[in-house]
Amino acid sequence: MTLRCLTSYAYWRDTDMGELVGDLQALHGGRVEIFADSGAFSVATTGSTIKLADYAAWLHQWRHVITTAATLDVIGDPEATHRNTATLLNAGLNVLPAFHVGTPWPMLEDLCSRHAYLALGGMVPHSKRPDDVMRWLIRAFRIARHHGAVYHGFGQTRFATIAALPFYSVDSSAWVSGARYGNITLWDDRRCRLVTVPVGRPTEARKHAALLRTHGADPAVVGRPGFAHTAHRTAAEHAREYDMMRAAPMTAFHRLETWLARRHRVPPPAGWSDTGTCLFLACTDDEQMRLAARTLAPGAPCSAT
Repeated sequence: MTLRCLTSYAYWRDTDMGELVGDLQALHGGRVEIFADSGAFSVATTGSTIKLADYAAWLHQWRHVITTAATLDVIGDPEATHRNTATLLNAGLNVLPAFHVGTPWPMLEDLCSRHAYLALGGMVPHSKRPDDVMRWLIRAFRIARHHGAVYHGFGQTRFATIAALPFYSVDSSAWVSGARYGNITLWDDRRCRLVTVPVGRPTEARKHAALLRTHGADPAVVGRPGFAHTAHRTAAEHAREYDMMRAAPMTAFHRLETWLARRHRVPPPAGWSDTGTCLFLACTDDEQMRLAARTLAPGAPCSAT
């Protein structure tokens, strides 16, 4: 069993990644894969920028623990992104090129003719137009199939999309976003779908009791009003419930990954080993990673698929 986490240089530039990955391996007891992203999209919303030399130095420093790395995007400037990719590749860094919504299609043809594995991005701002995104993706996948290339989908865990299209890998923060809205996401393997359960509602918790238990969540606790709210719990109760609220979706997305790999069976590109689709949990702090390592450790109560 493999623990897969996506990290961002923007968040992790000052972290000792070697020490962190060592801790994760000890907690998990299995293989740990780290996907490194520059975080350019995140910092662009704050008006900040990432220097190519700094990102390259970080990738070089931690290349022994980073499994996969993406190029440094320049939002809205595909030519600059292409130059960054060339610079990183020439520096001996095997980064994934990126192709974004709105970039001319001939550039994707060129990328797929020269690279076996690349990333598709720029879809999140168009998430309210899923049909348009799907048409764009279908065209992109036709080009990849012609050249024998495979894709990573940035922020792409819309179930209808990843069930239909054979990404080699995807990443998502959706596993943790439900907590912001008072929901727990579960995977129903019998019905092959994700299920959203509102917390603090006894009726909903009873309705999904069996599924909650298979994800390590106690229905009686999840259904109790004030679940995971600091104002209604002692510090110890809140910590337990907060971990439960995040660990259950981690389990759900791990099981979704297993289902996707069985469904698509995407052969790994040269240099990678697992059959896709591989799903990386996007994490913003090491505490999230440590919880994932414990929750998904081989032999842990909820790690079985």
